[in-house]
Amino acid sequence: MVFQSKRKQELQAALEKLEAAESRVSELEADWQAIQRSVAVAVMSGDGLFESVSDVFLELLGYQEQQLIGKHHRVLCKPEDARGEAYIRFWRELVTGQVQQGRFLNLGADGQPVWLEARYLPVLSDKGIVKRIIMIASGTTEA
Repeated sequence: MVFQSKRKQELQAALEKLEAAESRVSELEADWQAIQRSVAVAVMSGDGLFESVSDVFLELLGYQEQQLIGKHHRVLCKPEDARGEAYIRFWRELVTGQVQQGRFLNLGADGQPVWLEARYLPVLSDKGIVKRIIMIASGTTEA
């Protein structure tokens, strides 16, 4: 009987932990949705492929989601810039976990320049390896 009571207590404690974790996940999802509704956000894999983009990001650059998902970030750059040393260094620093921020020239869907004030935030695994890059941006005036 003591064994059953102890087992019941362990199961109840595990259930309470699970409910707390589910509640926290729901809170984090709501927070993420609020961020995506209010600022331009793009999530990329560690090698620079778009995984998701917010509606604000799409509106700012004039793209449709299917035009970007699975494509490399370089589609937003002039071809000569994407082949340049500065762009290569930019990604090298990102994949080593260094935040990049500043004012960046991007190409809108219509090929016109769009300046973004942006932060590129490397998301690290528990082993310190970059799992993805989150870019948070806002539009700026012409250069």
